[in-house]
Amino acid sequence: MILRAANWKGVNFETFQDDFDLDKELKPGQQPQNNFDSVAQSIQAKYPGIRFKHVGFQKGEGQKKLAVVEDLIRQRLPVLVSLARVLLSPPYGGGGWHIMPVVDASNDALTLLWSVDDNNYPHTITLKKADFVIIHDKCHGGDDIAFLEKPAHTATSSAAAFEAAKAT
Repeated sequence: MILRAANWKGVNFETFQDDFDLDKELKPGQQPQNNFDSVAQSIQAKYPGIRFKHVGFQKGEGQKKLAVVEDLIRQRLPVLVSLARVLLSPPYGGGGWHIMPVVDASNDALTLLWSVDDNNYPHTITLKKADFVIIHDKCHGGDDIAFLEKPAHTATSSAAAFEAAKAT
């Protein structure tokens, strides 16, 4: 989804999800292998020009996580967030966490792409920014973001932008 939004060329989107699902053959008792780093490394091995930056935030750093997400959105860099599901309203609430692209933002809320159904219809949730911070700070897991780095030939590195935002 993020690569499509970035209009990345030369990627086989027909099989992309399955190509990089490291847990598609996970058997009971096995440890899951999908995470931001492992999937990004697999993608980069097949598509060397695609680079995702993964950043984790400690509990209590929900406001910093939000500030970095907002900065990446301002730069028009596609960003994925991992969010614990426990405090989300039904039908989205529950156990574990969910990784979603941020597709829009307003002054007080983020819109996240929850899923795309079999008819290619997107299902989004809108989450108040204050709740985004609370969920990060209070819930187990869901502490990461990942974003698509700009290609080397572009003027500003998103990694530099991240470092500047993280320092504030």
